[in-house]
Amino acid sequence: HERSMLAAMSRSKGPALPKGHVAVRLDAPTIARLEALLPLYALPGRDATRSDGLRAVILAGLEVEERRSARLAKATAAAKVDDP
Repeated sequence: HERSMLAAMSRSKGPALPKGHVAVRLDAPTIARLEALLPLYALPGRDATRSDGLRAVILAGLEVEERRSARLAKATAAAKVDDP
């Protein structure tokens, strides 16, 4: 039974998009910082896991980096117009 449960967890929950899996190695200070944020991601009746916390900070960081990338692309395009 445990084996079938683990197999089910490793599969995507729906046919639309496959679930991506990644593994990361973090140093102890980074893990401590992440664990300090876990209460932010808890749900009623369910404590947040490290995976929940890591997912949240990755998504928040992606938004920051996407905005930075858009600003850089805009500045690069403007520079090309000014200096053909």
